[in-house]
Amino acid sequence: MWNNPFTYGNPISDPARFFGRTREVRQIFDRLRNKEFESSSIVGERRIGKTSLLNFITDPDVRAAQDLSPERYTFINVDFQMLGEAMGPDELWRRLLQSMRRDCTDQTIGEIVAVIESRERLDNFELDELFHDIDARGQHLVFLLDEFDRVTENANFGPEFYYGLRSLVTRHRIALVTSSRLDLVDLCHSEPVKSSPFFNIFAKFSLRLFSEKDALSLISRSLLETPVRFTESETEHVLNLAGRHPYFLKVACGKLFEAYQLGYDGTMRMDFLSREFRAQADPHFVGYWDNSNDDEKITLTAAALLEMTRPTQEFSLGELQRVFSRSEPGVEDLSERGLLIRRDGMVRLFSPALGPWIVRQISADLAEEQSYHEWLARNGSMERITGRRGPLRKTLPKIGARYRKLILTWASDPQTLPAMASLLNSVLTLVNEAKTL
Repeated sequence: MWNNPFTYGNPISDPARFFGRTREVRQIFDRLRNKEFESSSIVGERRIGKTSLLNFITDPDVRAAQDLSPERYTFINVDFQMLGEAMGPDELWRRLLQSMRRDCTDQTIGEIVAVIESRERLDNFELDELFHDIDARGQHLVFLLDEFDRVTENANFGPEFYYGLRSLVTRHRIALVTSSRLDLVDLCHSEPVKSSPFFNIFAKFSLRLFSEKDALSLISRSLLETPVRFTESETEHVLNLAGRHPYFLKVACGKLFEAYQLGYDGTMRMDFLSREFRAQADPHFVGYWDNSNDDEKITLTAAALLEMTRPTQEFSLGELQRVFSRSEPGVEDLSERGLLIRRDGMVRLFSPALGPWIVRQISADLAEEQSYHEWLARNGSMERITGRRGPLRKTLPKIGARYRKLILTWASDPQTLPAMASLLNSVLTLVNEAKTL
């Protein structure tokens, strides 16, 4: 039996299995080759491929092909995912120095770093001297800092840390390549840190969904060394289900390949794919939802409801604004995160599995419906929209208790309230009727 070529649990470490991101790779290396030796910030939603991109850039053969030889360029790849809340600048620098000593091919530099490491306390003046010595030996240092938002969100790293780090980067042959879920400046724990000039040294590269060409390349090239070939309709279904999202694309392809391994026929393969994809995708939808602000959650909910009332998934931005007037900023942010797709003036959720998941989340169970009047008694100020003639009178009991406040926030705009209430009621009525069948 052939091994499944579509793996999705861990980041890609083999450059031969890295797909897409040609533009981002080229521009990051361009910035490292120029005279200023400039830094880059990789931004993208979880599971979009940030760590895989850093691994690809770090690979010695890839670097050599970009004319960044290990004799002159040392790449130090550090994952901050395990960064504890108690860690401060001193411990962070010690970890970076330890990685430098391990990865640098220049033995003399390793000895210099070891001396600095042995000191009881590190300060910026000692680090400045260290990097001055490294400059003198013609070395360039590239720190690839994965999950760098764990640093910017940590209160132990105050403005002085970022001023010091910026000074070291601009004075010496040091470049940073960071990865984070959002823009670094949006993930700062305080206004003084946010206003630091440190964040001005980066060019931002947002990782979005694959192009259709890259998605098809991933599928076809991954299958080359196996006897399996997906049919045209299966490939189309995979692309529709996964929405060209790298992680979900590999999940869908992996499950379809597994169906082939199990010897299923065409119909059974499609049923297996849809069922297994949902089981794998749902936990990640939770993370995307939890990392969204209220306006983004409302935009996602409105998109899910609109999709359920359309013969195709797509709807116009105007239709979305008719039910949620503040949706435009959310559409921009969610598109950048890869959760919405905009094309030719139309909008859709990145996967048809996301909409039903959202509707399941907001729908009330029987116990919540029965306790609705107790909830309403505690929230009497909602009479305008929940009273006898209120547009949400019939609908709000069908909303889960955790989501009623979100729906009421959505309903706070009197201009769009009638349209949103009608949309919400029609979809939840269909959902409840389906439950009784």
